[in-house]
Amino acid sequence: MPKLREIQQAFADGVIKGTYHAVTGAIYPGDSALRSVALYRRLIRHNYTQALKVTYPVLSRFVGARYFGLVARGYIQKFPSTSGDLFPYGRHLPAWLNELQMSPLLAELARLEWACHEVYQAADSPPLSHDQLHVLASVDPSQVTFHLHAASRLLSFPFPVHRVWLALQPEAPTDEVIDLPLPEQETGVVVTRGNGKVQVTPLARTDYLLLEAMARGVDAASVERIAIESEPEFDFPRFLATVLNLGVISGVSVEGGQ
Repeated sequence: MPKLREIQQAFADGVIKGTYHAVTGAIYPGDSALRSVALYRRLIRHNYTQALKVTYPVLSRFVGARYFGLVARGYIQKFPSTSGDLFPYGRHLPAWLNELQMSPLLAELARLEWACHEVYQAADSPPLSHDQLHVLASVDPSQVTFHLHAASRLLSFPFPVHRVWLALQPEAPTDEVIDLPLPEQETGVVVTRGNGKVQVTPLARTDYLLLEAMARGVDAASVERIAIESEPEFDFPRFLATVLNLGVISGVSVEGGQ
């Protein structure tokens, strides 16, 4: 007689993989048990698929409901949920799509959507204000480091995948045309949240380099030096105003605790 834990594990595997015929006999013999477990399996798979659609709405619209359903079915078998909370479910989809060697666009679009999902779920806190930044004017910039907001993500892509994301938003014009394939053009974006809504903003090359340096904890003096080396005429005040308006920075640290 199998142990309870073994039956539970076999039942869970059967629900996900469809190998529940051998399991039902140990629980309750008969066709009614098979029908009940099959119904439960369809319900579980439906719930997982809906969770993935909520997390990856643009990818779902881009490939269509039928194709997305096939992708979801394969993903559910490969990565069954281990938690009753489905908000974190789907984090492995970008890497899995890449592993399957499908169109690179699908994997990169999924990576952008997962970042959007994380930003939407991130803790809420006020971003750094212009007034707070002005207080630091008298501080040695080599002693200042910036902290990126928890509700922000910085990503780089081999092509402008954000165009697809923007074109497939519900509020986008219905006659929006996406020229495919996308040009091979390294593109940096920042994902932020404002007024409860996620937004994706493409960044100029130098702006991306500076935000990436800030994220690594590079001090303000070195960040400005990187800007000048990249673009001798770089407008650093314009850059700071842009990132403050986007709410990318949540705070600063001053060496020595000033």
